Amino acid sequence: MDIILKILLGLAAVFALVWTIKTKKIFPAIITVGMILGIVLAFFPSRTIQTPGFYVYMGFVALAFIYGLTVKEKKTWARIIISLMSALIFAYWLWVLNHWHGNAVLAPIFVLLTGVAGIISKAKLKNELGFLIILVADAITIIIENWMKAN
Repeated sequence: MDIILKILLGLAAVFALVWTIKTKKIFPAIITVGMILGIVLAFFPSRTIQTPGFYVYMGFVALAFIYGLTVKEKKTWARIIISLMSALIFAYWLWVLNHWHGNAVLAPIFVLLTGVAGIISKAKLKNELGFLIILVADAITIIIENWMKAN
């Protein structure tokens, strides 16, 4: 089943890359490509490559959070969506990589709820859709993985 989760993340990364090439906005493109690099590195079976892949991914998720806070041409609600989704995924991976105990499944659920709120409110996130899709796919794979472990 692990391969299905990798395929889901891989498809999200391919979509994000195609979308980023289509929109041609430099800062969202940097974030998206960095996240894709982290995902590719995390797919390697070797821990010496996999763990730095998680850190690269987390670094670009943190950059997405900073982007959400500082981008001036977005309305406040769109900036909140970007910042909240990236902060929650960052918190989840920080929690997992440090082996802290607790209910870490709440963060991916809140990522999905934040994404739904962005869709319902019609937040204008066309240029950021690439890396937001990666965050949503990451949240979905985390939930599926935890569900499979529970069953």
